Amino acid sequence: MSSAHMPTPSRIVGEVLTYHPEAASLLGEASHRHALAAHSTATASQALYAAQAMRVCYEELRHKLDPRYRRPVHFGAGLAILAGLGVGLAVLDGLELTTVLAADMAIPITLAAVAVWLTGAWLAALAAREKRHGLLAGIIAGACVMSLLLITLHGFMPFSDRPTPWGHIAVGALLAALIGAFVAAAAAVIARMEPASIFVARRHWRRARAISEAAVGLEQADAEAAAIAREAWLGLVRTQASTIAAGSSIHVLKDTLTLASSLQETSRVHSGPPGTGL
Repeated sequence: MSSAHMPTPSRIVGEVLTYHPEAASLLGEASHRHALAAHSTATASQALYAAQAMRVCYEELRHKLDPRYRRPVHFGAGLAILAGLGVGLAVLDGLELTTVLAADMAIPITLAAVAVWLTGAWLAALAAREKRHGLLAGIIAGACVMSLLLITLHGFMPFSDRPTPWGHIAVGALLAALIGAFVAAAAAVIARMEPASIFVARRHWRRARAISEAAVGLEQADAEAAAIAREAWLGLVRTQASTIAAGSSIHVLKDTLTLASSLQETSRVHSGPPGTGL
C-alpha cells in the first residue's frame, strides 16, 4: 500500500464520521456528556468550598459565643419550650386576674403580665450569665413583690359565698408559686439556649452542605454517563478502524483512538457551560 493511500488516524476518523450513520450522533452524545461532567465537577468543587467556608464560619461563631458549650439547648427547641411556658403563665395569670378584673380587662392585662414575666426571666438569665448579682437580686425581689401583689388581689377581694378569704389566699399563693416556678424554668431555658446567630449560621452551613452533597451526586451521575457515552463512541471507532486500517500497525489504531478521544473532548470547546446559552 502506497503512502498516499496509507490510512492515517485523521482519515480513519473522517471516514467513520462520513459513512457510518451512528458516528456523528455518538460523537455528539459523548461530547455533550463530557461537557456536562466537566461542568458538574466545577459546580461540585464550588459547592464543596462554599460548604467548608460556611462550616468554618459556624464553628468560629460557636467558639466565640459559646466557647465551653454551656448553652446546649437547640434554639428551636428552646423557643418551643418557652412558648409552652408562656401559655402556662397566661393560664395561671388569667386564673389570678379574672377573679378581680372584668373579662374584657383581664385578657390584655394577662398578656401584658406574661410579657413582663418572660422579660424578667430573660433579664435574670442575662444577669446570671454575666454574673451581675446585684441586678439578679433586684429582679428576684421584683418578682416576689409582683407575686405578693397577685396573692393580695386574689385573696382579699370580697366574696359573698365565702365568709373568710383564707382559702382564696391559699389558692392565690399556690398560683403565685406556680407562676414563679414557670418563670424560673423559663430563665433556666433561656440561660441554656444557644444564641440565635449560632442557629442561623448552622442552618446556612447545613443548607450549603446539602447543596454540596447534591452537587457531588450529580457529578458522579454525569461522570458515569460521560464514561458510557465515551466508551460507545470509542468502541465504534475501534471497530471501524480495525476494518478500515486492516493490516496497519498497532500504532495507527492507538493514534486513531487518541484522536477520537481528543475530538470528543474538544468538539464543544466553543460552547459554554450547559444552560448558559453561550
